[in-house]
Amino acid sequence: MDHAPPEARRRADDILENWSPPALDILWAIAQWYNGTVLERDNQRYHIGWHRPPDLQTLLGCSDAEWEQQYEPAFTDLQAPATSPRLVEDRHSGQNEESQPWLTEQYILRRKVRWTPARSARTAMDTLFAGLFDDDELPQHQLEPDTGLVGDWDESLLHRTGVAVVSAVWRQQGRSVKLYPGEQGQAQPDVRSTALDGTTWEAEVLTDHHDRGMPRSKFATFAEQSERQHLWIFENRQTAFETLNRLHEAGDIDCQIANAPFDTPENYSLQVGNRYLDQSHTDADYHCPGIDRIDTITGLYERFYDDAMRARLAEPSTTTHF
Repeated sequence: MDHAPPEARRRADDILENWSPPALDILWAIAQWYNGTVLERDNQRYHIGWHRPPDLQTLLGCSDAEWEQQYEPAFTDLQAPATSPRLVEDRHSGQNEESQPWLTEQYILRRKVRWTPARSARTAMDTLFAGLFDDDELPQHQLEPDTGLVGDWDESLLHRTGVAVVSAVWRQQGRSVKLYPGEQGQAQPDVRSTALDGTTWEAEVLTDHHDRGMPRSKFATFAEQSERQHLWIFENRQTAFETLNRLHEAGDIDCQIANAPFDTPENYSLQVGNRYLDQSHTDADYHCPGIDRIDTITGLYERFYDDAMRARLAEPSTTTHF
């Protein structure tokens, strides 16, 4: 198994209270998954864009004895508000007076993930592991010297999974892929890709960590780029149609979607939604320039990653990166 680097252990001495080496190893394993590292475990390769998140013991790559004696107790502590580490700087500045668990549960790709890092854990990992990751595919403003989590570390694990899945799917289709294009602070997509026919596609992943105003600003930006196609990928179908309703009803953007608003968002299929979007682009009574297709994280994953594809990606010769 991979232990946290010595540099991270030295930093933990300075910025964390109540931390333990097993807890730091757990955070390191999660950070590697979060950052898109290809992990070798028992002659199999795991990657956030190819696989459902594994259990924490698999992620760590530790033995049963190590798990039971060292890592399971540390994992339990990280799930408990009373024993989760705290940043010393936050304690001194009077912030976060209420202790919060560092790891929580969340369903991702139809699997309960018990080690999802909360914001407090992501904040610590970004500091602890600064400079220990590298990714030539990221624009420079997304990989500063003091960065420990590449890209936008404020993204939830579910959101990061969505970005990784669409990136991996597009690469397998032979497309070029660029993550987080544009300048920092601009309303830009999560992924930009050029298809084999030369068409530029941009993907935006929307999950529960977004505020309600953000989709309007993204739509307005995308609407000005009529030469590009825009794929919006949602947490689930209900979120997809609720977002379409809000875009349709917003007074500050030009968005009229066929058959919207949708009275029961949870009951509509993606196929129906995409048919309405097609109508919105071809019927003069409607106008929806900032969104061309919709999908869900789980739907995209399950359609493109059958067992044969996952087996091929897991072979040691594969070199795909997040």
